[in-house]
Amino acid sequence: MKLSRVLIVYKKSTYQIQGVEHKEPRFLELIDQGHASVTRVVKAHDEHYGTLEKIKGELTSRNIDYYMAARADLNKKIVDDVDLIISVGGDGTFLDASHHTLSIPILGVNSATSSSFGHFCIANGNTFTQTLNDITAGKLTPKPILRLEIVLNGQPIAQQVLNEVLICHSNPAGTSRYFIDIAGKKEEQRSSGILIGPPAGSTGFLRAAGGAVLPITDRSFQYIVREPCPRPNENWHLTKGIITNLADELRIVSETRTAAIFIDGAHIVYRFPLGEDLIVRASKTDLMAYINPNLNQIFQG
Repeated sequence: MKLSRVLIVYKKSTYQIQGVEHKEPRFLELIDQGHASVTRVVKAHDEHYGTLEKIKGELTSRNIDYYMAARADLNKKIVDDVDLIISVGGDGTFLDASHHTLSIPILGVNSATSSSFGHFCIANGNTFTQTLNDITAGKLTPKPILRLEIVLNGQPIAQQVLNEVLICHSNPAGTSRYFIDIAGKKEEQRSSGILIGPPAGSTGFLRAAGGAVLPITDRSFQYIVREPCPRPNENWHLTKGIITNLADELRIVSETRTAAIFIDGAHIVYRFPLGEDLIVRASKTDLMAYINPNLNQIFQG
């Protein structure tokens, strides 16, 4: 693959945001004290920005043009003016970057391995040069990863789901009330919310909630009703399942005044009040990612 121009999507470290930009007094006090809650923050900051400099230097040495954007500054822009997106951070940065590409492949670089798991990141600061060699030589090719799309009241939501979508009461202590409809089967339920996700998200929130770990290249998606609350003599059937027919849609109608839709974590939130209609279905555009197709096997025992 020939690389002429690259976008680097990077996170700002906790120390950069809280200590340098906002100068939060409590945070700086804890840093000065060497408090256990912040012991890894400075090390991760130095490691992250060191990795970022390595990447910039490597691209410059190869005469590859690049520009940079902090993950929070991309807004809803779809990137179409580069050959490759490099996410520099951890899984959160990779997820954020994935929302801004339809066809441009993405490479995840774990910038601070001392504090970040980086499940989606095939490279780190030490392996980035070899990974780039493999990409440009054609030894490493991007894999298609299933995403989900969300239609809210007939209008598609801009961000496509790579990890999971959580539909629940906006207050974590509140009960979620809704109708759920899958392939014509419909139930009225109460629970702490519904998780729906493609295979890429099956090792995180979904796994913790009792879901199945799926191969990351699998062509299915799953749903889990969290903590269902049926009354005596109620027998619900749509509480957990894997949808293998990608023509099937999962529909939710809100019976909750203050419900919300959370996409790939806590940062992307849409209101989902009483009577609103939500459809979750397989996206027509996969994410193209440089990733190990056997990645999820480490969670399968």
